[in-house]
Amino acid sequence: MKSLICQCCGLPFSKKMRGTKRDHSKTSDYCLECFRDGEFTDHHLTINDMEKKLLDMARHHDEISIEEAHQTIRSLPDLKRWRMTHIL
Repeated sequence: MKSLICQCCGLPFSKKMRGTKRDHSKTSDYCLECFRDGEFTDHHLTINDMEKKLLDMARHHDEISIEEAHQTIRSLPDLKRWRMTHIL
C-alpha cells in the first residue's frame, strides 16, 4: 500500500491514519495527528515549530532518523499548510 504524505508535517501516513474533515469524512492531504474535524490540531504551530518537532522526534523518539528529519524539513515550504506563509 502506498503511503500518503501529510501536507503539514511532511511525514508519510497510511489511509487508516487520514485526517478528518468537519463532516468526519477523510482527507488524504493531512494525517490524523495534524488535522482533525476540519481543523489543524495545533492552530498556533509555525513552520519553525514544526522543524523543532521533527528534530525532537528524531532525537528522542526514534520515529525518524536525523537525516529523514532534515530531508522533511527541507520539503516543508512546499507543503500546502506552509506554502501560504511564504507568499506574504
